[in-house]
Amino acid sequence: MPTRGTEHSAGFDLYSTKSFDLRPNVRHSYPIGVSCAIPDGWCGMIYPRSGLAVKQGLDKLAGLIDSDYRGDIHAVLYNSGDEVIEIKAGDRIAQMVVVPYMGDAVLVDDLDDTDRGEGGFGSTGR
Repeated sequence: MPTRGTEHSAGFDLYSTKSFDLRPNVRHSYPIGVSCAIPDGWCGMIYPRSGLAVKQGLDKLAGLIDSDYRGDIHAVLYNSGDEVIEIKAGDRIAQMVVVPYMGDAVLVDDLDDTDRGEGGFGSTGR
C-alpha cells in the first residue's frame, strides 16, 4: 500500500514488489503491485525519490497515470549512475503525487503579452 513519509508529504511512496539489480545506463519497468481509482479531473504523476536520485543516480522515466486507468502502476526506472543499484522487495523506489489537470484545450487567435514573451532555455538568466 502506498504511504506518505510524513503527515505533510505531497507524494505517496511506491514500493518495489520484487528484488532486482539495475545496471548502469539501463532502464526497466517495475510493477508496484497497486491499482487505484484517481478522481476525474486529476492524474497521478510518478516522480523519483530524492535520496535515491541524489545518492545513487536512480531516475524515473515516463509516469503519468490517467484517471481512467485501472491497471497495475509501474515505475519505469533508469540507473544514470556508474554502479549497480540493488533494490530489495519492499524498498521505496518512486513516489506518486495526485494533482488536478486542465480539461479541454481552447483554440485562440492571439495570446496575451508577458514580460518574458517567447524567451526560453535560459532567457531569464542563471
